[in-house]
Amino acid sequence: MTSTITKQDIVSLSTYRQGREEYLEKMIAYKSNRRIQIGENISLLFENRNTVLFQIQELLHSEDLEDPNEIEEYIEIYSGMLPNENELSATLFIELDNQSRLQDLLKKLKGIEHHLSLVINNQPVKAVFEEEHDDREFTTSVHYLKFPFSEAIKNLLVNESADTINVTLQLDHPNLQEKVSLPPITIKSLQKDLS
Repeated sequence: MTSTITKQDIVSLSTYRQGREEYLEKMIAYKSNRRIQIGENISLLFENRNTVLFQIQELLHSEDLEDPNEIEEYIEIYSGMLPNENELSATLFIELDNQSRLQDLLKKLKGIEHHLSLVINNQPVKAVFEEEHDDREFTTSVHYLKFPFSEAIKNLLVNESADTINVTLQLDHPNLQEKVSLPPITIKSLQKDLS
């Protein structure tokens, strides 16, 4: 289901701030079911309308923004993260507290955007990254990406039971190989996105 975000979806800053703590708690719980740890320093968050709207609201809150034109600008920028009808959308994070070790890791993982797949019952769906960084010696610590599905793969994911279907994230970078199974609670959340 394709969904958009418009200015009407944005809550005014004063209203948002009144209910922010409760909203934050709910969003942290919601995102925890959609964030997958891929090895020690990499995680992937599956994005949808809820997570993107939250990100916009938080940005307006932290930057104290109420100007309608600037709000419109942020909506436009972040709307690119919304999944289209036959795809899942995600943000990949490469995180390390130590800055010099992070720089080394980003060099080591150059080209990561060619090596990530979502595998559904042995059917791989290659991630399509928003940007490729082949022209430099390192990758970035945040990547936006999509998993575009054929109708058959989408139907397979949506119609199988979350408890029995096998869905894994697979990283097959020359310097780092990881394979992690998605728990049923995450699969259920993704099935909702697609149906």
